[in-house]
Amino acid sequence: MSSIHSPTAATATGPTQAPITSEATVLASLVAWSEDCPLWQRDALRRLCTAPCLEDSDAAELLAVCKGEIDCKPLEAAHVKATSAGNPVVILRRLRDVQHVNALAADETLSFTRAGLTVVYGDNGSGKSGYARILKQVCRARVGNKSENVLPNIYDANPGAPSATIDFAVNGQDASSAWVLGQPSDPVLSAVSVFDSRTASVHVDDVNDVAYTPFPLRILGHLAKLCQDLREKLKPRSSRSRLKPLRRLGSRAAGRTRKSEGCSHDWVGVHLRKSGTWHCSAQPRWTG
Repeated sequence: MSSIHSPTAATATGPTQAPITSEATVLASLVAWSEDCPLWQRDALRRLCTAPCLEDSDAAELLAVCKGEIDCKPLEAAHVKATSAGNPVVILRRLRDVQHVNALAADETLSFTRAGLTVVYGDNGSGKSGYARILKQVCRARVGNKSENVLPNIYDANPGAPSATIDFAVNGQDASSAWVLGQPSDPVLSAVSVFDSRTASVHVDDVNDVAYTPFPLRILGHLAKLCQDLREKLKPRSSRSRLKPLRRLGSRAAGRTRKSEGCSHDWVGVHLRKSGTWHCSAQPRWTG
């Protein structure tokens, strides 16, 4: 059975090493470090590097690996890659088929160039802010407490739910997403940030807490939590195998042979009155 222990940082000795400058280098070092870890931890690291989150079934399988009931699949170099290398490139193409949003015309299309800058201009009330509100709902924007509602056309005789179609490209491949107010948009579009004067006030006027944990450190944090979780699951098993209480022995028992049944290989000392100490280990012995 593999041991359960939390990973600790290694202390570097010898000549000063070159500083680690990239996430990919840290992940490569993580693979080398894992080679000295217990098998179940190497399997856990593989899962943490290849999946966004672990399920209950993963924890159950890791527990079985720890007990030696199933084989493990350890972490290898092919399982790790820098998160930035896997981020898709998302480009907005057009916003069309707008329905029930302010007074925007349903047959208009707002197009964006694939490269360079697209300038949208017009008179006050021509609909520029209406398109911006849709994009802030569909994409990613920091609005703080100053959220902007997408309102229907007050002059529409048959108002409905605001909706639109967004065309975009992911790594050069065209795609489309239908958006309806109140429903989640395509998560890929969260890669597009929308910034205007209203969102700027959130950055300038509000108090902003910025927290970022690099991907390799998140992996080690999850691994440490797994160590604690599996230790808790193994506790009932350990408690059943603990040393049973010995019967009280008098001073005459000092020269007799004692049973070592139920003794674990961990050091256990049982004090028997004042006659001496019974040491229960791999080689039980009595000292008076």
